[in-house]
Formats: sequence, C-alpha cells, structure tokens
Amino acid sequence: MKKLIYLLMAVSLVFTACKKEEQIIKGCTDVTAINFNPNAEENDGSCLYQCDDPFSTNYLITTNYPVCEYEGDVVFYLDVPAAQEFTNAGIPFLDVYVGNELAGSMPTNVGFTSTVLCTDTDPEPVYFIYQWENEQSTDLTWTVRDGTGFIWYDGTNLLIANNCLSLQLTWSMVQAYQDSH
Repeated sequence: MKKLIYLLMAVSLVFTACKKEEQIIKGCTDVTAINFNPNAEENDGSCLYQCDDPFSTNYLITTNYPVCEYEGDVVFYLDVPAAQEFTNAGIPFLDVYVGNELAGSMPTNVGFTSTVLCTDTDPEPVYFIYQWENEQSTDLTWTVRDGTGFIWYDGTNLLIANNCLSLQLTWSMVQAYQDSH
C-alpha cells in the first residue's frame, strides 16, 4: 500500500511539474475587418473587408484589402474653332494625359458644336474611365499635348464617382493658356 501511495505521488508530481506551453490564438487583429477576432493575439493574414459605400464599384464585395474603389467617365473633345486652328497649324492629333499616363488621342480635324456626353458613341473624342480609391470624388489632373510633347493646355477638375466629366477644349481656352505660360 505504501508503494502505491509513493507511485501515485510520483505520477502526480510528474504531471504537475510539466508546464504546458500556452497556445497563441491566431486570427484577424484588425478591428475594421468584418472577421475581426477580439481574442486573437497574432495576426494570421486572414482579415476580410467590405466597402459599405453604395457609390463604390466594390460595394459589399468581400476582399482582403480595406479600400472602397470608385470610377467616373471622362470625355475630352475640341470645339469647331479649336479643330480648325489645330488643323491649319498642321497638328493632326492631340494626346490627353492624366498624370503621366496617356488616356487617348483625338484627331484635330473634328470639332463639336454641342456638349459631348459620356454616353455619346462618336469615336472622335477621347473617352476613358478613371479609377481611384477611398473617396467619392477625386481631382483629375490632365494635360493636352501634340505629337512633339508640347503642352497646349492643362488643368485639374473634380471627378465624382459614377458621373461623367465632359471637358471641351476651346480655342479661346488654348490662347489664354498659351498667353499665361
């Protein structure tokens, strides 16, 4: 009986002397994520996000990055006097740049007498969709250059998500810009 008591004491001593290693709880530690785990002690890269802005292109779409994405339509075109002046000067095309990226080219022999909308299907203006993140609007900074890279006009306009920004380049605008630069 004495041996049994010693055996039980030895076994219990072994179990109490061995310390269990604590388990680190892994999970999403970003409080803005839809799967945030308040018990997680270490981020395991599993965070998921949803943009809750109905004006965004990724509204309620689950992604692994925390951004809302937006887009707006843009169209650039010449009025008739600008088209005549550029054609008479022997400049066949104008390039539209947004930042340092070429958005498109337009022939200078086509001018418009009325506003061109983003829904119009005429192939002559420069049409493009501009995309950005985290705000419902953005400043669109652009330049209009000829084939040599000479800047004829530049500007910055507010672009609002899901809207059309229609920009007419008139000859009087070009003249005023050139006079001031």
